Amino acid sequence: MLDFTGLLDYAFAERLYDSAYHGLEHWHQVEFNGLLLASKTGADITVVRLFALFHDCRRMDDAYDGEHGPRAVEFIDRCIAEKRFELDAERLEKLRMACRLHTTERQTGDITVDTCFDADRLDLGRVGIYPMEEKMATDAGKKIARKLALLQVPVFHQREWIRNLR
Repeated sequence: MLDFTGLLDYAFAERLYDSAYHGLEHWHQVEFNGLLLASKTGADITVVRLFALFHDCRRMDDAYDGEHGPRAVEFIDRCIAEKRFELDAERLEKLRMACRLHTTERQTGDITVDTCFDADRLDLGRVGIYPMEEKMATDAGKKIARKLALLQVPVFHQREWIRNLR
């Protein structure tokens, strides 16, 4: 069984940058979004939760940082080598892929990886950006983005709105 709290504490302590936009609150929202989406998509919940805590932990700043995903993969591999957690090869590859590609690819065709992408994208409101339906990778993500736009949920209230979805 994975110790998510221990991993979260470790990833937070080892982060490269104390981010206001890509920090702990964002990680928690991405986990919430991911679990919400996974209930619809059937994505692997363990991979989704691990993605939430690793995907932005190696950012150098809040601006464009095109290498933070690959650095997250290196950090995941370090955690595996240090035996901080174990994951079978297939799931580990999905986690690596999701972290490596989450800012460069729209969709992969793997429902777990795509759920990770949408979990992150559905938290764009925190930086004043509406999640766009056409940039979502899953039908469930598209549906939520469509509702956000249709209802004109103010960007800085989207987290609260999403948290109230069932």
